Amino acid sequence: MTELARIDTEVRGEACLVRAHGEIDLSNAGQLLAAIESAMPSGAHELVLDLTGVSYLDSAGVALVLRLSGRLQGRRQEMSLVAPEGSPVRAVLEVAGVPKVLPVLDRAAEE
Repeated sequence: MTELARIDTEVRGEACLVRAHGEIDLSNAGQLLAAIESAMPSGAHELVLDLTGVSYLDSAGVALVLRLSGRLQGRRQEMSLVAPEGSPVRAVLEVAGVPKVLPVLDRAAEE
């Protein structure tokens, strides 16, 4: 994966919290998708993708989110996003209509 983005993963019971940091664009979206999928334990029921640390998200990043959601649905796993209200990433997600497909939260739930 390019140094534009990185992820940190934390398993919380039956949920997997993946925090993304940096920029997500065409140059790294495919690699990031693969990294997130491999970080998701097969026994987890939910993926929470925290985009709070993402400074830039383009259409390839939106496609990553939607592709990941579709793959998880096929495995009967749920997905939600974290993108703070008023952030540039949240604005991109809203313009793309992502909140109509996936829950978008202001912050990740505490343990």
